[in-house]
Amino acid sequence: MDQSEEVWLSLKPREPLSSQCCGSGCKPCIYDIYQEDLKKWEEAKAKEDISLLSRKKQQSSNSDLTPEIFTAFIISSVTQLTEDTYQYTFKLPGNSSLGLSLGQHIVLRGVVNGLEVQRAYTPITPVNAEGFFEVLIKCYKTGLIHHFWRGPFGGFPYTANQVISITDSKQPLTLIHF
Repeated sequence: MDQSEEVWLSLKPREPLSSQCCGSGCKPCIYDIYQEDLKKWEEAKAKEDISLLSRKKQQSSNSDLTPEIFTAFIISSVTQLTEDTYQYTFKLPGNSSLGLSLGQHIVLRGVVNGLEVQRAYTPITPVNAEGFFEVLIKCYKTGLIHHFWRGPFGGFPYTANQVISITDSKQPLTLIHF
């Protein structure tokens, strides 16, 4: 194998582990991102142009949070609400906000017994909150909390004054937003 081939192989995206998927039906899912990155890598390799691998940062807000990359945020406070449930407050840079829509969530990454584990959480912070975000987390004796986040995810954004009908074979459901 020549040096050029080694360089290309080192740049090839790695398929995510099953433990890296939160199982919440995220849009985009970590597997979707992997497929996009793999396609981009294959096209760049075919054209022998490494510059095609650069990815524009997709941001939904003015924070550093993206669906593709985990970002560390500092825990500014922890408030115990019940015996095993805590409200964690994380700092955001400057006066930035997450900018999540209703129905969206973010993913927390941690390591438990050497295995990377990811969990989805919906922030409880008001949409217009600046400089911080909060999540409620139930802590287990065998669990681990960390501070690396990515997102937002969720394919059911809220739009005021919109009517959506969801029908399955058993019973129709109509959601009316005001």
